Amino acid sequence: MDYLKILRENPDLAEEFDSLFDFFLLDELSPRDDAEGRCTFSLPGMAFARDGSGGEYHLLEDGSIGYYSSEGEAGRLAESMDDLFSLLVSCICWHDCCDTKQYVDSKTLEEYGQRQRNCNLEDMDMDSLQQVSDALGIPNGEPLAPVLERFRKATQREPLYQCIFHEDDGSLTESYGLMFE
Repeated sequence: MDYLKILRENPDLAEEFDSLFDFFLLDELSPRDDAEGRCTFSLPGMAFARDGSGGEYHLLEDGSIGYYSSEGEAGRLAESMDDLFSLLVSCICWHDCCDTKQYVDSKTLEEYGQRQRNCNLEDMDMDSLQQVSDALGIPNGEPLAPVLERFRKATQREPLYQCIFHEDDGSLTESYGLMFE
């Protein structure tokens, strides 16, 4: 499904999506924030959304989704827009689902994902969540282990999505891993 198109064509839905998931959709694909030419990325891509802290979501040339945080962390989040939107809607806050120790088996992962989701749901408008879920055709309340397993697998796929920062002294600093480190 073309989630970006759906959100762009429905500004109220896009605003609600941003309110729920801290995901501000850009009007169009845009050049990535390269810190005034000081950043180079390991894979070509374009920015399509930002979060409130200045992090960016990037559509990479192979169709996978990268993320670059305002703190200089970079990584791949999902293999496709479908996987990204499933991760966002299912988990509420993917940042809360990066504890490597919880990815030992499906049962442990499911329990972990549900705990994290339930914590995030405490402050969420459930009617709004259901409306967004319905509008995008993403089931709400499905098992989380498969979603989280796809997330983990995407973060580890080679080539890794990284950012290289060009320091004032000419040295290069590789982004450190965003997830699972």
